Amino acid sequence: MDRGFSPLKAMLGLLAIGVIGVLGFLVLQGVKPTIKNAVPVNGSRIDQGDVTIGAEARGEANLQGVRLRVDSKNVDDPVIKANSERFWQIQYTAPLPRGPHDVELTVTDVRGREQTYRWRFTAAGPASPPKFGSPLPPNGARLPQGDVAVALDAFSEVAALDSFALTLNGVKVAAPTPKGGTNERTTASVSRALDPGQYSAQAEVTDKNGGRAVFQWQFTVAAAGGSTDTLFFKDTGFYVLAPFATYWAQNGGLAVFGLPIGAATDQNGRTVQWFERARFERTSGSQQVQLGLLGSELRKPDPPSSAPPAGDSLFFPQTGHSIGGSFRAYWEAHGGLAVFGLPLTEEITEDGRRVQWFERARFEFNPQGAGTPNEVILGQLGRTRLAQTGR
Repeated sequence: MDRGFSPLKAMLGLLAIGVIGVLGFLVLQGVKPTIKNAVPVNGSRIDQGDVTIGAEARGEANLQGVRLRVDSKNVDDPVIKANSERFWQIQYTAPLPRGPHDVELTVTDVRGREQTYRWRFTAAGPASPPKFGSPLPPNGARLPQGDVAVALDAFSEVAALDSFALTLNGVKVAAPTPKGGTNERTTASVSRALDPGQYSAQAEVTDKNGGRAVFQWQFTVAAAGGSTDTLFFKDTGFYVLAPFATYWAQNGGLAVFGLPIGAATDQNGRTVQWFERARFERTSGSQQVQLGLLGSELRKPDPPSSAPPAGDSLFFPQTGHSIGGSFRAYWEAHGGLAVFGLPLTEEITEDGRRVQWFERARFEFNPQGAGTPNEVILGQLGRTRLAQTGR
């Protein structure tokens, strides 16, 4: 018998090849994409800082879609690097809170087959150390001898604070109990009388993520008669900084302006600070101090006076009013037009007192101080107006 070529064998061979091909096609149709090389490695612990999550996906068919979930939340914008239509690299980087995190990655191909891989790791938290704000006295400040408040705020954007200590010239002076929440500010402060000299303050703070930060600043307490640019008022607990401090000291101080009743704040391009009898203002970038028109804001001007001014009176045609007697003497001796502005009224009686209103002040006659420097006192228009506006 001829054992060579046989038509039957050929047909059987072709049939076998076809069956194998069909089976192979069906097998490939059912093969899901594969996910490998996931990072961070399952079960690993990650150092402090941003965390990169990623994996490689391969398919027997072209890949079509990716869904990445971190801690059960969809990631909207993972980075996909398509090396080919069947080989993708998926990556996502973010600052994650301290603690365990669960990742779920699902990859689909054009045939609708999908593969899901899940893994877990533990993060040490973002590399964002605690932050500081509002050091007092400001760095480089020069204060007169006497009481000084040393203070600093601290907070963390990623975790609650764990410890906080303030030292002055190397000696711990405050260690407040930190507040419990993220972004909650804790203040370390101490107030005491300081002798003339150079002072170095340092604050050290840690958070519950293990973050640590240190802040240092210096200030000077000047000897009697030395130059200063910063004032602290123990009675109200507020600082007055340059140039407001210089203006306050050179233009009447406590008698004319009173105590500060708030810290300096930025409002619509101006720096503003309230005092019992005044509102100090300056535009951003300028060192020129201006006084708010508190008298005009609190009282409408009276119509111009029809009576001729007395012999010792000073008449102002701009408003039609005059000032005379002890009010004129006080006005001229304590800054005049620049500090008090124009008169808005004549001398009048309000609530049984003899007063006169000006654009920036209200003069009040003090009969108990007649013949003394306290014969004229100023109304506390700053307190009144601040109570109305709240800022």
